[in-house]
Parts: sequence; C-alpha cells; structure tokens
Amino acid sequence: MNYREFYQNFLDLNLDFVGSEVTIPNFSFGPAIRENYVIHYILSGRGCFYIDGNPYPLETGDCFILPADVETFYQSDGLDPWSYAWLGISGHVISELFERTSLSDNKWLLKQVSDTRFIKHFRRIQALAYEDSPYMDVAIQSELYALMQALIIDFPTLSTKRQSQSDYYAEKAYIFINNHFNRGIKIKDVLDHVLVSRAYLFTIFKKKYGLSPKKYLIDLRMNHATRLLAHSENTISQISEATGFPDSLSFSTAFKKRYGVSPTKFRADNHDKLVLKTMNTLNRIKK
Repeated sequence: MNYREFYQNFLDLNLDFVGSEVTIPNFSFGPAIRENYVIHYILSGRGCFYIDGNPYPLETGDCFILPADVETFYQSDGLDPWSYAWLGISGHVISELFERTSLSDNKWLLKQVSDTRFIKHFRRIQALAYEDSPYMDVAIQSELYALMQALIIDFPTLSTKRQSQSDYYAEKAYIFINNHFNRGIKIKDVLDHVLVSRAYLFTIFKKKYGLSPKKYLIDLRMNHATRLLAHSENTISQISEATGFPDSLSFSTAFKKRYGVSPTKFRADNHDKLVLKTMNTLNRIKK
C-alpha cells in the first residue's frame, strides 16, 4: 500500500491524504463514518460498495466516494479483488461544491469514468502528491479546484435549486450551536468553526432564522435550563454545567436577567408559563 498525508493550511479546499492499494480477496473496510470526503478510483478488479444499507457492485474504471458524516462499507471481490487509488478532501466549501453535483442522487457512484476530465485531474493530484517541489502545494490546490469543476460540469446536480453560500454558512452555524450549546461555547467558537466575520454571520443568521446567533445560543440554554428546573432534580450547579455556563453564579445571573427570578425561585414556583414562552420563541424561528 502507498499512502501519504498532507497538512495544508488552505481553508476552502484541502488535500488531506492520497493512497493506493492492491487488495486481497474479500478485503473490507467499515462500516465507518469519515470527517472528510474520500474519492476512490478502481484501477482493476471488482468489489462492492455499501451505502444506506444497499450494495452496489463496481468494477475497473468505476469510482465511489465516501461522503463526510455518512456510514459506508466496501469490500473487494472474492475472486477478482480490486485495486484502487484514493484521495481525501476537506475544507469549508467542499460540501457545497459536492451539492452542485449529482453524486448524492447517484449514491456517490460514477460508472466508467476512465476517460473523463475528472479522472485526469485525479491522476494528476496522485502524481503531484509524491513530487518533491516547493510549489507542490500550490499545484495540488489548482488541481483540486479543477477536479471539482470537472465534477460539477460533467455530473451536474439534478436539482434546479441550490443552497446559497449565505444559507450554507448560516446553517453551519445553526447546527454547530445546537450541537455544542451545552459545552460552554462562545460566539467566537462559532466564528472559528464557520470561518466568516462576526458582522457577516450576524446578518445571514438573522435573515434566515429571525434572531442573532448570540440570542439563539441564549434561548437554547434558557430553554434547556427551564426544562431541567421544572422536570429534574438536578442541582443548580449541575444545571449550570449542563447548559454551558462556567459556574452556577454565572448561570443564576443570566437566568435572573432573563426571567426576573432566580433559578431556585423559578423551581419553587414552577413557572410553566416561562417554559412555554421560551419554547414558543424557538418554535417561531424561521426554518
């Protein structure tokens, strides 16, 4: 097996690794979920690619892609095991670029692509990856964009509606906040994840969801806190930690500022109306 990793600092599009391998009969990988996109091009032999629980037989000249955050499995044929080359790609525009292709509709498969422009650039990246040149990173970057352009042109999306760049960034921030609000994140952490300016994120997030990222983060924490106060026996300290506050004092101060009562008072009085108010605020967010 040949394999090489890269540590580039390009934010939009990065080559993470390249490799090639001649597999043994019935060699398999997975089920697994990747953080990046991994493109496999079959050089010889046969095998089977599994995605969404369905098998797809493949052969020499075909291509399959492991999409980010999706469980996949693949296995070489028992009699004619495949050999393949691969490259891993990441970057904060890679998902949007793939959305402009028909790959998702085609179960991330391409049949008989040996003579396509896409494979020409794929092979060029494979060759560049093993060159010892001070300009290799720039050359690879150029080929990566050419590869994605070829995919978009030759295998365009079947949908007439494409997500705008602003929606992409707003949704990326929205998902990050939902997944990490209870881990003490700040808006700076959201910006570091989405890689846009504070002013731009504020504008696109409010346009899409009807409130600022900071307000949404606070609403999520308060909604979670009111639920825990009303329906659990957790201590104030435990609830403050579970809602992303550094300590119970910070939590109590923020809670009282929001609702006019302390968390302890809220729990004693069982303010169901405040729970409903917070939930309604979240439910009014434009999707």
